[in-house]
Amino acid sequence: MDELLERVGLSSEHAARYPHEFSGGQRQRVCIARALASDPKLIIADEALSALDVSIQAQIINLFMDLQAERGLAYLFISHDMAVVEKMSHRVAVLYLGQIMEMGSRRQVFETPTHDYTRRLLSAVPVADPTIERRIAMIEGEIPNPVRRVGDEPAILAHEEINPGHFIAKSA
Repeated sequence: MDELLERVGLSSEHAARYPHEFSGGQRQRVCIARALASDPKLIIADEALSALDVSIQAQIINLFMDLQAERGLAYLFISHDMAVVEKMSHRVAVLYLGQIMEMGSRRQVFETPTHDYTRRLLSAVPVADPTIERRIAMIEGEIPNPVRRVGDEPAILAHEEINPGHFIAKSA
């Protein structure tokens, strides 16, 4: 256990602490150590960085990437933060109401977003350079209600391959 704690940037003394004694970044490191204890091939990380400040996010991203290189880990990384997704991912799937709207390599999705929802989502990402003017593409019309009645089957969208490995949802 001490080896796992040290690998994620904690000391062996942290093993004796209570949960309320950890900072947010330390809690994430404990969660990562726990996940690594079973020597997984895949780690599912759902909003693993969303509650952390930017400097701690960078440390955890670097830790994730180092562990991936060392252990050959795969991540299913779920996040609303597109800057983090761009940094962490090899392949990206953009979801809306539980449906994949666009899926492809990081480069395909971020450099040539094709589905309208993906383009609008990426247009809303803040840019740190104040000299770059961004126009946010607003979604027009009524937003679909995500609530389904019991017994209603969700419509499964078909996907079209627009380039090798790059898929977009077809309109229903």
